[in-house]
Amino acid sequence: MAPAHGGNPLRQALWPLGLLYGAVAAVRNWAFDRRLRAVHRLPVPVVSVGNLTVGGTGKTPTVAWLCQLAHASGKRPGVLARGYGRAPGALLNDEGMMLQRRLPWLLQEQDPDRVAAGARLCGKGADFVVLDDGFQHRRLHRDRDLVCVDVTAPFGNGLCLPAGDLREFRSGLGRADLVLLTRAGTMAPELLEERRAAVARLAERARGVFACEHMPSTFLRSSDGAEVPLGMVAQQPCVLLSAIARPASFRASMQRLGARIVAEFAHRDHHRFTPADVEAAAASARHAGAWLVVTEKDESKLTAMPVERHVLRIDLQFLGPAPTAADVLP
Repeated sequence: MAPAHGGNPLRQALWPLGLLYGAVAAVRNWAFDRRLRAVHRLPVPVVSVGNLTVGGTGKTPTVAWLCQLAHASGKRPGVLARGYGRAPGALLNDEGMMLQRRLPWLLQEQDPDRVAAGARLCGKGADFVVLDDGFQHRRLHRDRDLVCVDVTAPFGNGLCLPAGDLREFRSGLGRADLVLLTRAGTMAPELLEERRAAVARLAERARGVFACEHMPSTFLRSSDGAEVPLGMVAQQPCVLLSAIARPASFRASMQRLGARIVAEFAHRDHHRFTPADVEAAAASARHAGAWLVVTEKDESKLTAMPVERHVLRIDLQFLGPAPTAADVLP
């Protein structure tokens, strides 16, 4: 039986294509599970961080948390990513530059051929590899699959691309070794527990299903790098500038901190800011006597821009029990 489409004619038309997409993904996974397709191993442990849906589920803060956990355990972690949205000639995309600024000791390689890039990463000295956005990248063996699920919309409309947001059928969660329910901070406890139970039934082999939130931790002032306490933004007029997958999430975070949003300049994800883009937002902030606020991911593209701004730093915080090093480090 076809899933409900809410009366949307486009979804009704695309539903067969979504079913075909999911079926192809399922056959591909079946082939990898039975080693009918080659799986390449690196000489070090590999943990994949990924998701079932397109769009932002908070993978980058999760990657940062995992690398910090590995580093604290005495490992030399490296991140292996495809490098989507990377500027021509650049070694790293926005997320990679953000990670490098936050974790100067981190090793990174970005290349669509993650098997070859993984070998280079090991050659640099990495003894633990995080495969970013790797749940569907089955060519590379991983010792753990960590899956991020946005608890506010775990499976989108329940349909696969192009009719919905799923990259594969939701049954793919059965491959997960660990599930993080992201954006759980504002959800009613009863609904959160209901969704946790539903995800746990699909992720039957997982070591645990953990609720977490991507919480603001501080502001960084661009002029001198000083940390500004979150409480300073209460009732402060702010202009937001972003180029992320979910600008509404950025806005909601600022509103929860008590900021007064007077203008917002939201560009598509991975947009390369031009001087005109930045000046338009900065002029709006000057006119309103407001802070210009950007995300930490976007700050990596603004280092050469001579405008005063505040950078909102986001960290992963667990609600209740948190995974231990033994849960996630092979």
